[in-house]
Amino acid sequence: MYNATKHLTHTGTMSPIKPHPTQKTPTQKTPTQKTWLPRATGIVSALSFALTLLFALTVLPLSAATWEVGEDKPFQRIEDAVAQAKPGDEIVVHPKSGGTPYRQPALMIHTAKLTIRSADPGTPVVLDGEGFDYSGRGSVPRAIVQFNPGADGCTLDGFTLINARNGSFNGAGVRITQANDVTIRNCVIRNNDMGIMSDGNVAQQTGMRQLIEKCKITDNGTARDPGYNHNLYLGGTSVTVRECEIARAVTGHNVKSRAHLNYIIGCHIHHSANREFDLVDAAGATDVPGSDSFLVGNLIEKDPNSTGNKAVVHFGRDGNAVHNGTIWLIGNTIRTPFISPVVDISSGNGAVFIDNEIDDTGARQRGVLASLRNPEMTVSGRDNKIPDRFILHSPRGEPSPIQLGTPPPLPLFDFLLP
Repeated sequence: MYNATKHLTHTGTMSPIKPHPTQKTPTQKTPTQKTWLPRATGIVSALSFALTLLFALTVLPLSAATWEVGEDKPFQRIEDAVAQAKPGDEIVVHPKSGGTPYRQPALMIHTAKLTIRSADPGTPVVLDGEGFDYSGRGSVPRAIVQFNPGADGCTLDGFTLINARNGSFNGAGVRITQANDVTIRNCVIRNNDMGIMSDGNVAQQTGMRQLIEKCKITDNGTARDPGYNHNLYLGGTSVTVRECEIARAVTGHNVKSRAHLNYIIGCHIHHSANREFDLVDAAGATDVPGSDSFLVGNLIEKDPNSTGNKAVVHFGRDGNAVHNGTIWLIGNTIRTPFISPVVDISSGNGAVFIDNEIDDTGARQRGVLASLRNPEMTVSGRDNKIPDRFILHSPRGEPSPIQLGTPPPLPLFDFLLP
């Protein structure tokens, strides 16, 4: 498997990346097996180490307590344990007999540095919201688990979250509202209006260092509000998604984000109803300089039977703000049979492609590597494998074959510490 660690230099830049063997199609692998992680393994490992170190620097109170939830435990409801817990405490949730789910949980988290985890990492505890209105009115959350302002440094680990709905069609499995350093780990999130939602403000330094890792986030959305429901709908200062499977958004996009910084690392993202990524604008977030997105070491696949938007990635805007940044694609394998752009850039500086493999799955189409809406935008890169027939679309009208400019140095320090 490709290893990029040897290409990192002491100056924080990357030396030329060597070619790699063709990535084979995965066959029924789970995210935790990681055998399908396509490329840039060394970069992913370096990022994982840096992020783990960063989150480990948070010191917990010495008097932290553990609260147990289960049929024969001190608490039968998770909500009651949350109400009792103090900063730094841990809530351990045991599965019910026969795999019975915890029904209609509605967790409003205000406590900092709280860990809520399943008792057995190999047995996710099911939280089923079916029949509950996650309305967001009063003390009712807009998600099965909602982290509110002040809930900094919290972790949710080892749950299956299903069937969160509301009348606004945005009931989520998890919602992060202006909280920092929240980690969602080892969770299955499916069949909700939205998978995970988040928000925050760059100037107020909220929604910082969100981490979503080793999760399976699939089949979220509703036909009652088509096109506006997504597996991930993110915002805030910075978010990292790593080693996740994100698939089959019902009517919207797999990953939609208005965050200032996005880091998508070592994921399998595929078969969305529309785009796989829609990285767009928000006033006070993406109009801040350096509003970049990094897609690193991912396997990204379009559904060959898609009837929705056939572009793979959109970077730019769908509102009134601008996107003052660049999209970096590094060590990805991208499979699309369509002529629609691999990357469509509607606002921003442009795109950088390094060591990617673009596979047209045998379609032999005159595909578009990148579509630029502004003549000032640029596309640069090196060491990519791109089908010969692919072209660029821009106001300048570059013909095929594609000629990419020399890429800028990789901003490695910011990259490792989002």
